[in-house]
Amino acid sequence: MAIPMPTRQLFIDGEWREPILKNRIPIVNPATQDVIGDIPAATKEDVEVAVNAARRAFSRNKGKDWAKAPGALRAKYLRAIAAKVTERKSHLATLESLDSGKPLDETVWDMEDVAGCFEFYADLAEGLDAKQKAPVSLPMETFKSYVLKQPIGVVGLITPWNYPLLMAVWKVAPSLAAGCTAVLKPSELASVTCLELADICREVGLPPGVLNVLTGYGSEAGAPLASHPSVDKVLV
Repeated sequence: MAIPMPTRQLFIDGEWREPILKNRIPIVNPATQDVIGDIPAATKEDVEVAVNAARRAFSRNKGKDWAKAPGALRAKYLRAIAAKVTERKSHLATLESLDSGKPLDETVWDMEDVAGCFEFYADLAEGLDAKQKAPVSLPMETFKSYVLKQPIGVVGLITPWNYPLLMAVWKVAPSLAAGCTAVLKPSELASVTCLELADICREVGLPPGVLNVLTGYGSEAGAPLASHPSVDKVLV
């Protein structure tokens, strides 16, 4: 199971970017305590850039690019991501096992659940189109009422070390399906597969800024993300 760890940077606005302070965090294999690679260490300066990218993506063309795009279009991207996860399942499972210490059999199951999660929310995204402006029955005929579902905006996603990719995707997939843009800050203890998810999003052509991935310590990256005034909702 010895494979090289990919060397990644922060994923911001659809591209890889070195942290502004250029710091990195060692990856320690929990089973052997060996240092097997490193990840970028984001700080508040990087958070600012990522949140601004997410805000631009949400508001671009008055929101028509993502926030107001048909649910079917967002579903197309989610299904493409699911297909890539399935295609890379073995490699992703191996990386997650090395990074988090979970048995390989379990990480393989987790990758299957990751793909399934994207498929599930793709179905829901498609269903949103039919529910827009659904009429609401009122007792008075002089009034008309309907339900309009709108994305909340930019969401900050802070996720833990157990089930590293799956627990991140439980937040990423519904956020994107709803039309939100996101900044994901996974645990510094197990971030490798979340960076690989960013690479998959790049491969499938997800619009720049829709998903940004910042690795780093909670105090240096997570706290600035959670308190940022341009983040409309934080999920932890």
